[in-house]
Amino acid sequence: MKAISFVGNSGSGKTRLIARLIPELKKRGHAVAVIKHCPHGFSMDPRRKDSRRFFEAGADGVALVSSEATAVFKRDGQPADFSSLARSYFEDIDILLVEGGRAKGDFKKIEVLGKDDRYRPKTPSGELIAVVSEHGEEGDRPVFRHSQVKEIAGFLENQPEWSAEHHPRGGTRRKRR
Repeated sequence: MKAISFVGNSGSGKTRLIARLIPELKKRGHAVAVIKHCPHGFSMDPRRKDSRRFFEAGADGVALVSSEATAVFKRDGQPADFSSLARSYFEDIDILLVEGGRAKGDFKKIEVLGKDDRYRPKTPSGELIAVVSEHGEEGDRPVFRHSQVKEIAGFLENQPEWSAEHHPRGGTRRKRR
């Protein structure tokens, strides 16, 4: 699997970019998954839903199951481990897109800059593989505009597989048609 983190300030356009990349990558035949880093917590669903009530009542875990999807929410008190999530839940995925997780060294990163952001590298150079910016930043990494979804998708396709030392099966994965 290829695994890339999209990092940047709040409001920089990470979510919008990833939401536009998903259908482009799917159109190209890839199985795609997303991990969203929520360092300040998240809401499972509206307050009046049973699953939210179970979690607020103190359940250590809640699973939502339907014929179309499964979601598991678990209190584990552990720091986010994107590598373990990828191995446990997304082993059949071709491309894993992570929103956030700048401090995590799990995956290579694309830094996304908002329209008012100026490029001041925050990502370690060994982890940074590209920048998305409207200002045509200069540097030794490719720079894409937010609108260049097809080009970014092609760039992601050409990235190496996630390190075999992190991925239990290693090797390359075949595209789904």
